[in-house]
Amino acid sequence: MATFIPSRFSIGAALSSLGISLPAGDVLLGNADYTCSLLNRVFSKNETFTMTSPYYSVFIDEAWSQNCRLNASCVVTPKSAQEVSRLLQILGILETKFAIRSGGHNINPGFSSIGRHGVLVALEKLNTIFLSADRGTVTVGPGNRWGAVYKYLQPYNVTVLGGREVDVGVGGYILGGGLSTFYNTHGLALDSVTRFQVVLPNGKIVDATQTEYADLYKGLKGGLNNFGIVTEYDLTTNTGIDVYYELSTYTVANTPAVLEAYAKYLLDGDINSNVEIQINPTYTLVFYGYLGHVTTPATFDPFSGIPVASALYPPTNGSLSELLLMIGSTGLTSKGVSYGGTFTFKVTGPKFLQDTFSAYLEAAASLPPGAGLSYVPQGIMPNLVTRGNLQNGGNLLGLEATTQMWVNMFAQFPDELSQSVIMGTVDSVLANLTSSAKSQGLFLPYIFVNDGGPNQKPLTSFGEKNIKDIDAVAKKYDPKGIMQKLQNLAYLVAKEL
Repeated sequence: MATFIPSRFSIGAALSSLGISLPAGDVLLGNADYTCSLLNRVFSKNETFTMTSPYYSVFIDEAWSQNCRLNASCVVTPKSAQEVSRLLQILGILETKFAIRSGGHNINPGFSSIGRHGVLVALEKLNTIFLSADRGTVTVGPGNRWGAVYKYLQPYNVTVLGGREVDVGVGGYILGGGLSTFYNTHGLALDSVTRFQVVLPNGKIVDATQTEYADLYKGLKGGLNNFGIVTEYDLTTNTGIDVYYELSTYTVANTPAVLEAYAKYLLDGDINSNVEIQINPTYTLVFYGYLGHVTTPATFDPFSGIPVASALYPPTNGSLSELLLMIGSTGLTSKGVSYGGTFTFKVTGPKFLQDTFSAYLEAAASLPPGAGLSYVPQGIMPNLVTRGNLQNGGNLLGLEATTQMWVNMFAQFPDELSQSVIMGTVDSVLANLTSSAKSQGLFLPYIFVNDGGPNQKPLTSFGEKNIKDIDAVAKKYDPKGIMQKLQNLAYLVAKEL
């Protein structure tokens, strides 16, 4: 069967419908430099940046991890859904590869980034924040970072299920699921979305809700950027009530006791609380939080007998907004290249959790000097799953309503070190722990997208029915496969089926 090659006339007609005339000479399909020269004429000089533009490197360096700071042929920063529509249509007509970036916090090599063969669509100027009159819903653009959203909402005494790091972007965090500070209380951020404004690959701008474009709305509750570019989110707000919190460090020697207490705490299942743990080779950081103005909550009793190395924040009662802005500024900053992955297991007691810690220490010790490995066990209570299934029509994540651990293990290192050795170590320890969980009957297939590695298949982990539903929605709203064929490295349904 002969391959159809668009003629200059058909391409010119398609661009003419957008009010764009072709330049003289040959049309170069799939040529990013050619496309960027056209985009320079279509968008203003403050929206399109080539390698010779004064601020080009600033936009490239917005990526959190150095392995995502790739030199795109040009960076385009649309200011509205209408401009995203025009841009996406041009990229499709000229068959040009592209990547989509919200905040750029993804650490996977080539994710949310692209080299000289493509165009980087940077959404940072889509930074709308608008609170409804009844304060029950806030509209946010994907170009926002969570710190800006929290500060906007603080005077109104409401907040949202946003990121635990204030510099994380809105878009990727929400589409990937999104764990907020009190995720076991409120569920995933994705489940709090009541409307997605989406630019489809054909340029149409639609509002996907439970009643309009309902299949697209449901598809976006797990389907990521397989259908188009989301340009607005409506999120349900929560009252910014007082909370109890403290932040402490523990020695490595006492970390097994911390993990034993963590397992007991999770199985006790107080959904009004949260404990977050980040383990490093020389210390363990633990955050304790509780909804309400209280003294020392009894739910944290399993930790009470463990010696604290240092109290970074002593027991405090304050507003939720203050807490979000405070703890969101204490996280890790990027130190060159980052690489990681995730896996999930059932929590039935402390032993396997402690085994993962031992495996982590061994892997961390094997890394070359200058490389650091962090281990973040994220305990999930059944309420997160059941709430997600009941809220706004449910999602397509295929989660099991049981106490479980979403493990995030990631390395940070300067780029002069061997990436293959360090990445291989991370992949190996995760693979070995996954095998061990399977052999003990503790393995769960779910891959948390926000922490997923570049070679993992999260859409597959949602289950056969759910990935087929995502594929059906993708084919309906993107019949030409623009998002599958032209989008750079990402979790694409066509690659996972």
